Amino acid sequence: MGTYFTMYFSGAFLGPIMSGNIGALHGWRSFFWLTVALAVFVTVLLIFAFPETKFHRDSTNHSQAPNEKTNSKVHEQPLDSEANSDHDPFSHNVGKGRPNKTQFSPVQKPSANWTKYIIRDLTTPILIFFNPIVFWAALMLAGPADLLLLFNLTESGLFGSPAYGWSPATVGYSNFAFFIGGLVGILTAGPLSDWWARRATLANGGIREAEMRLPALIPYACFFLVAHVVGAVGYARLWAWPAILVCGFAFSGLAVTSIPTIAVAYAVDCYKPISGEIMVVATVLKNVLGFCLSYWVFNVEARRGWTAVYMTQFAVSMLPVVLTIPLFLFGKSLRRWTKDSGLHRMEALV
Repeated sequence: MGTYFTMYFSGAFLGPIMSGNIGALHGWRSFFWLTVALAVFVTVLLIFAFPETKFHRDSTNHSQAPNEKTNSKVHEQPLDSEANSDHDPFSHNVGKGRPNKTQFSPVQKPSANWTKYIIRDLTTPILIFFNPIVFWAALMLAGPADLLLLFNLTESGLFGSPAYGWSPATVGYSNFAFFIGGLVGILTAGPLSDWWARRATLANGGIREAEMRLPALIPYACFFLVAHVVGAVGYARLWAWPAILVCGFAFSGLAVTSIPTIAVAYAVDCYKPISGEIMVVATVLKNVLGFCLSYWVFNVEARRGWTAVYMTQFAVSMLPVVLTIPLFLFGKSLRRWTKDSGLHRMEALV
């Protein structure tokens, strides 16, 4: 999950670095033409080189099943804890398969019940949007992502002003701070979350609860808070640029790869069959809030200053962080309410 979010936000980390230099040397329009070329390239790869993940597998697509002779041998084998994988008739197929060639076909015959799958895929994200755990995880992605977007929207105006006098290329290079912070997040958030959950599991007599990974959010929430304060005060008082880059940009990059990693992993722990739909809800909410963000930032800054801008974002972002406490205490009760839901059995929604 940490790797996913790091790759996900690398565009926001590294894109401004490239755009600053390209804009300075070849004009800002050239960067958009570059993104058009990259989008076309990725689209071609998606059509011709990406296997269909919903490919319908019938009996001819599966690995060959063991014959009756093999089955008879399996029944004769003793069932003891020391039996190894050599006794498993399917073990020789594990990890040695490859996608069926027809999975790469641009046009495929749909399955007989394709309409049910489409209805399910369209309605499930809407239904789970109102699930408290899923909605909380989506907000935990949207908050750090929107703080990162806020820094992206305002960095040129701040560092390009007479107070700093940076060139577009230099402003672009400042985004390395986001990238370095993001790398720290990917290297620490996942291992810390898993280690904390494993330690709590051992203390709980070997019984694992999804909420056990939530305390790992504490250090990253502190970095997240500091990043807001630096944006609010550092921008208004024109702090030295190292303080803004390290405690603002880098801490924001750290938060955007660590907090969603732990929060979304928790939601997936609770509802594994709908992990894809959880990502859909989180991404849509993040993008909607980010779209709204671009409309009010500069109007509020013109009337009230940068402190009001970042404190508004602080209030929106830190609310779900504070809600982590009751979720840690009562999350199991929330999960108990949906224990009989079809969300745990996706076929029940078809």
